[in-house]
Amino acid sequence: MRVQFSVDSNELSKLQHLASVNGYPDVPTYCKDISLEERTYANLWDKVKKGIGKMPSGHVFALRDLIQSPPANLGVKLYENQATLGIAVNAKKDSLNTNTFTKL
Repeated sequence: MRVQFSVDSNELSKLQHLASVNGYPDVPTYCKDISLEERTYANLWDKVKKGIGKMPSGHVFALRDLIQSPPANLGVKLYENQATLGIAVNAKKDSLNTNTFTKL
């Protein structure tokens, strides 16, 4: 099922800001979690950060090692935040053609 609503440019700007400061990759993900009074994406991202924080240096992992069936936008966020998280993407993908990372 699809749910849609319209916003003006000021409302969109506010939603983009709120999504960003709350760690969401986009407005739709933010709106869904807020509307359902859930913080699922934020909780998943927090779990990823904590999992990486506990890893020893040199540990190789894929996102699915931290989150079972992760949403694609979480993978994008992981990739875009490599420096912040202290990880580096590996040149070779795994047998499922998924990016793997190494904890620095």
